[in-house]
Amino acid sequence: MRSMCPSRAVLRCGIALLSMVLALPAVADVSGSQRRAAEEYLAAVAAGDSRAMALAIHEQELELLRRQLLDEMRLEADRDQNLLRSRLFGAGMPLAQIERLTASNFFVQLATRLRFGARSFDRIEWLDAVKDGSMVHVVGRLRPMKDQGSIRVPVLVSLVPWGKDWKAALPLELQAQIDDLRAGRARAPAAPQQVVAAAETAAGAAASSAPAQAPASPQAILDLFKTAEDNLVAGRCEDYFQRQMSPNFRRTTAAKALRTLISSCESRLETRESLLAAVRFAREAVPRFEYAGTRATYDLRGKGLPFNQLVVEQVERRWYIAE
Repeated sequence: MRSMCPSRAVLRCGIALLSMVLALPAVADVSGSQRRAAEEYLAAVAAGDSRAMALAIHEQELELLRRQLLDEMRLEADRDQNLLRSRLFGAGMPLAQIERLTASNFFVQLATRLRFGARSFDRIEWLDAVKDGSMVHVVGRLRPMKDQGSIRVPVLVSLVPWGKDWKAALPLELQAQIDDLRAGRARAPAAPQQVVAAAETAAGAAASSAPAQAPASPQAILDLFKTAEDNLVAGRCEDYFQRQMSPNFRRTTAAKALRTLISSCESRLETRESLLAAVRFAREAVPRFEYAGTRATYDLRGKGLPFNQLVVEQVERRWYIAE
């Protein structure tokens, strides 16, 4: 076969041919279904949409995560402890409520305690697919939107078979964050720093022999919380809603709706536990006062409750729970 280059320039020609090959665009060994699965997951992460992320991740991966963590929380509950539940979901979320969550909803709730995000993209240039047992890792570069510069960020998504198609595996980065929360190596980002600081101060004060500081809330509000707690512990939901809830709340709530709230409190332990947890958290928190000191708001974000604050108000010189 005749050489493509003269004999006197073989080396120079070889270098030129190698440069031409390296300049060619890479041919990605990534199938269409793998591209779709990876791009669906990356789009959900870029949008910060934990529910879309749950739909993009293989349901067996989410179910395995749910079973493992539930088993640990049940064992902990048998020892009358709730440290793991507090770290993963907040102490205000009852175990019975967590047990009823589907694998997808379990992940959505847990995702509020995790950090994730990615750059939005116009499209992805897929470079290769690397087999790892039954799993495949697809590697690519994000092509940014026109108004986001020209830097193409590398990405990697791990995929597992889903019938004849593929779904994203639970990312190792999120698994590492969950393990950090379980072990207490990291705090949930949803927990406000002022609440963390207050908890640490309270813990330090309990361990110290120094005189205790004055409570953050007036004694009248603390008395309200104590009465509300006693009624909820005893299951006296009628008394709680008719005596501790504000007259303004009762006046603006339809009688049928109020009766439904009372019935739910009486029949569902997790409802009482959530209300009880809110009262106990508020008792230890520092309130924000408004309206010439007649309204106090307690920040309960990051506590695993179905609401983010508890508000008390003064009506005719008496304090009530407003919302």
